Amino acid sequence: MEPRRIIWRVYHTIISLLHTGRLFRHIHWRGDMDIAPIFGVIITTPSPPPPTLVFWRTPPVGSYKINTDGCVKDGVASGGGIIRDSSGQCIRAFFSFYGDCTILEAELRAILDGIILAQRLGLSVLWVESDSTLAIHCITKGGEPWHIQATLRHIRHLLALDRDTITHIFREGNQVADLLASEGWDRRYYYEYSSQDLPRRHRSLVQIDRFGLPTVRGL
Repeated sequence: MEPRRIIWRVYHTIISLLHTGRLFRHIHWRGDMDIAPIFGVIITTPSPPPPTLVFWRTPPVGSYKINTDGCVKDGVASGGGIIRDSSGQCIRAFFSFYGDCTILEAELRAILDGIILAQRLGLSVLWVESDSTLAIHCITKGGEPWHIQATLRHIRHLLALDRDTITHIFREGNQVADLLASEGWDRRYYYEYSSQDLPRRHRSLVQIDRFGLPTVRGL
């Protein structure tokens, strides 16, 4: 138990076993980057990926696209979404307040609200788009936790996955739904916009999407 022997054994373990065996990764040295060279470990910071352009795509003729988003702030959840036709025009938009729930629950409830609204309007052949990969995975692949099973069953009952589509979009391409979800958190009730009374800021984002203008991801 001599100090020098303990230090040598720690050094030997780090060099011979962990580093040589490639068991140490960049993340393991977080907060201790300055001592890594003492052990002969050279850490190179990976360069960030280059910025990419994100486009919102219009749905095919005869179908309708539902973009939704969930929001949780201070443990309180809301959601929102927008339905658009093949020309990119807004059919109807909504925001809602969900109260105390997780972000996954908020994402799924926003998707469900969007589908229910579309069916109430008599719209079929739906393309649902969300920026939550986890929500999409739960709907299409299963393996969901028990507390969201009822919501998922409802979504799967309403969606015809052999006809309807559900896909992921980066948040940068989902800005209208993101804005609506934030509005639901601020107002804390359910509300629907028609294409005529959509607020100016929302309309401007709809026009950006409609004309195929990209947003930049990764700056």
